Amino acid sequence: MTVVTFIRRHSIVPYSVGAVAIFAALCGVFLVVWHPWLMNWGSTRDEQAMVLPGDTEAPSAYLTRAITIDAPPAAVWPWLMQLGQDRAGFYSNDYLENLTGANIHNADVIRSEWQVRAVGDKVRMTTPEQTAIGGPGTLLTVRILDPQRVFADVPGRFVLLPVGDRATRLLVRENLAIPERSGMTWLIWDPMHFVMEQRMLQGIKERAEGQPFVPPVIQVAAHAGWALAGLGLLLAFLPHRRWWPWLLLPIASGLPILWFTGDLNSALAAFLAVGFTVVGALALGWRWWPSYLLLGSGVALVLLLSPDNFATFGVLFLLVEIAAAMLVRQPARRPRRILEIATA
Repeated sequence: MTVVTFIRRHSIVPYSVGAVAIFAALCGVFLVVWHPWLMNWGSTRDEQAMVLPGDTEAPSAYLTRAITIDAPPAAVWPWLMQLGQDRAGFYSNDYLENLTGANIHNADVIRSEWQVRAVGDKVRMTTPEQTAIGGPGTLLTVRILDPQRVFADVPGRFVLLPVGDRATRLLVRENLAIPERSGMTWLIWDPMHFVMEQRMLQGIKERAEGQPFVPPVIQVAAHAGWALAGLGLLLAFLPHRRWWPWLLLPIASGLPILWFTGDLNSALAAFLAVGFTVVGALALGWRWWPSYLLLGSGVALVLLLSPDNFATFGVLFLLVEIAAAMLVRQPARRPRRILEIATA
């Protein structure tokens, strides 16, 4: 069979062109709409133009993100002091952070032994073992420490602005001229950094206010969705003996994470990401990759646009599983309906 015959028989060209066109359109929307939005998420134009403590350049040299917290600066400050891999984590998407083996576990309590900081302190981003490999780049340095006003640079410069007597505007300002954004790498760094920093600001807010960002019922539904997705993926492998050796790939992705971090959510995320990729390739061959491009775009959109992507993924998994269960049951009803019509 020639390549041309194979392509025609499987209708890859039209579908592939359509998938690439949709992907290109999404990239265009990202550059024009989403990227400007995420760079100064939550901040007003006045805040972006404001000269803040610690500025050494014009405000235009920085990005400024912000969130309003219904608590005074004195209630927000202790949570900032606890930032760090070896303390309270970063209040962000720890299941994503632990995909790298960082072993970060976000805390929900204030501990007195974590409240001591000084200028020059190193704030750990990952494990000591990874620091031995990655070097100083895995450590953040405390350069400014003005209680209840400024804390820098962890990872950016936190500035607390009181709003009346009972609220705080928490701003994060970061220099745009950093090595991580050199060349074209900003296309990857900016959205990736935003996903983590947005959730960190929300994590600080929910802890300072004493209110969960995601309602408990949604959290339960999300965990159920993730668990059922893992079970469903495992069941997809079992009927096909020739697929069984390939099951080692997703298992090998998840087990080390579980072993080194104890984070079941992170291990499950790795298992699903690799497992879905493998199952699709085994089931559809070349026809899988246009679909995979669209699936990857959908995943990126959830990461970028969802305030809490773990909960969103979990609920989406649950909805898909419910829909799939309904579709599986549907054919079983048809013969009975046909029999009722035939005997009427």
